[in-house]
Amino acid sequence: MKRFLIILVIFSMGLYSCNKTTGRPEKQKITVKGHIKFADANDKFGINVTKRNKDNEVDIIKKVILDKQNNFSFDLETDNPEYYILDVYKQQRVEFYADDEDLEINFRGIDTAKIKIKNPPHVHITGGVKNNVLNAIHWANYQNYQYMIATGQAQYRASLSDSQAWKEDAAKAWDIMHDSNERDVKNIIQMYINYPTVIKPLQSLNWKRHKEYMIEQYEILAEKFPNDSYIQNAKADLLEKIASVAKTAIGTVAPDFTFPDINGNQVSLSSFKGKYVLIDFWASWCGPCRKESPNVQKQYQLYKDNGFEVVSVSIDKNEDAWRKAVKEDNIKGTLLLAKDSKKIMKDYVFSGIPYMVLLDQEGKVMALNLRGEALGEKLKEIFN
Repeated sequence: MKRFLIILVIFSMGLYSCNKTTGRPEKQKITVKGHIKFADANDKFGINVTKRNKDNEVDIIKKVILDKQNNFSFDLETDNPEYYILDVYKQQRVEFYADDEDLEINFRGIDTAKIKIKNPPHVHITGGVKNNVLNAIHWANYQNYQYMIATGQAQYRASLSDSQAWKEDAAKAWDIMHDSNERDVKNIIQMYINYPTVIKPLQSLNWKRHKEYMIEQYEILAEKFPNDSYIQNAKADLLEKIASVAKTAIGTVAPDFTFPDINGNQVSLSSFKGKYVLIDFWASWCGPCRKESPNVQKQYQLYKDNGFEVVSVSIDKNEDAWRKAVKEDNIKGTLLLAKDSKKIMKDYVFSGIPYMVLLDQEGKVMALNLRGEALGEKLKEIFN
């Protein structure tokens, strides 16, 4: 009898063996199911489960197949909890957390309207509290997007009037909208601070505006979930951004870089010591960048003989598209291509373009992101 009990205990330990690091069962999976209201079997994109890799690129993890009733169901192994995106025809998508909650996610599917507007509806995840955190932040972001549309329309209507007060009120509405959204996000964080997925609403805050608050909350989460690699990496990334900002603070020497120019020669930023330099980060696919380009070129022509240089750094991955844009926009100056832009974007702490950095003759940062009239006024102050 004792021998039988020992064998039973050993067998049970094998069935329920756990990961010693996380304390979770070594083999675990969840089921994700749902329904597509308007399906399209011929859609070229299809329905995919995707995930961002370490280079922030999207990998397709699984292709989803519908049955005859437009239902789907698939399993995901969740030995290590991760975030995935369920993408339907590239028209609707939602990020979900695969851990220990079976989920149901339903989509509208194809756009059946005669006039198609790129404004996809909110997608709800049914399944458990960890994904309810994502529901909360997704809804807040969706609502904020709707407010952005309404605010933009209101500002346009105000711009057509002769009322200065109306124009000023319409402009103030943007700040009111952003403040309201940030209060909503902070409320979500406080409501769900005991769940690992609260890292997502926390990451949605502007870290430059809420640095101290975010550091405090990251510390709480990192201590509460020491084995959650996403949280630990998010904390490390925030601290790295803060450290990088110090490298590009006004008065500091800008980080050096070396990239090939349009003729294939390797050019370093440090080679321009003795000149005032405008570093212009841009890309061929960036509309605002190309809209700002004529102003940058105008300033270059005005002051290039006075010791002013524009170092244009494209983050294009497609070299042909970069060369085409340079020719179309007649861009002059030093033209560099940073195909692998991850490090330079970290060093200079920007995620959106155009992004500009003005340096003095010693290579020290004078100003950040001057555009339009502000750039012209600053250069006039320097050279006149």
